[in-house]
Amino acid sequence: MKSYMLAQLQLKYGFANLARYDAAMTTVRGLFESQGIMLVAGAVTQVGPLYESWNLWSVDDQGHLERALAQMALDDPETQAALGELNDTVVHEQTRFLGSLGFAADHETA
Repeated sequence: MKSYMLAQLQLKYGFANLARYDAAMTTVRGLFESQGIMLVAGAVTQVGPLYESWNLWSVDDQGHLERALAQMALDDPETQAALGELNDTVVHEQTRFLGSLGFAADHETA
């Protein structure tokens, strides 16, 4: 069974904030992927609540994020700038850990 982390983020209203978030997440993606947390999909709601971002990450298990955060070099200036942008553009975040269902197995990659 594959494991996933789904992050739902409500961004501050406006195209400029969406662009700032998108740029910051490029750095965050690199950090996560350096620890084996792989982005499966990143999307923004087109119909429904405006400026709502959804990020689906492939993880080893529910403890993977905690282990990865302990290993990341978060004091790097580029990382600090990206985290500052997220602090300024994200209003609310909700995270869920998910497991795949049997019918999806034929679409999963190793």
